[in-house]
Amino acid sequence: MTQTFSKSSIPFKAWDLDLLIDYVLKNHHRYIRKQGEELALRLNTLAAAHPEIDRVVDHFRNSVADLDLHCQKEENILFPYIIDIFNAAEYGQEHAPFHCGSIQFPINAMMADHSDELERHERIAELTNDYTAPEGADSEYVKVLADLREFRDHLLEHIYIENEIMFPRALMLE
Repeated sequence: MTQTFSKSSIPFKAWDLDLLIDYVLKNHHRYIRKQGEELALRLNTLAAAHPEIDRVVDHFRNSVADLDLHCQKEENILFPYIIDIFNAAEYGQEHAPFHCGSIQFPINAMMADHSDELERHERIAELTNDYTAPEGADSEYVKVLADLREFRDHLLEHIYIENEIMFPRALMLE
């Protein structure tokens, strides 16, 4: 099963890089941290009564931890430089070179993180029968799986925006 982003009606390709970065920071990074933590707690509680989802809990807990580090690298290293080169291009100015040469290396690292997360969430989808609760499951079990799917969908949009729009544009500006 290959996971792809179902394109929304939001015209991301028409947005400037600074707006894309703001959207990713304020929509995706906040969502990952807030919803990820809350969902991990709910999954832990659910697993106490349903040990069959222990592997789902482990995968998701690892995902939330790895995504937090991923977001930190974007916020502290990659995004500030992309904003600098975007602003330089907007105002016809020169920009300082990236501290390690090209941004290709950190972009490759971010894209590798994205691939790892896609694989992890594909395993979660497999382990949950594509987010389908067992027959007769209580409402919290059903809601947790629906929220896991929603988390994955947000992640797919995050990856689409960065891999398909933001990163190629940033490399062209550099």
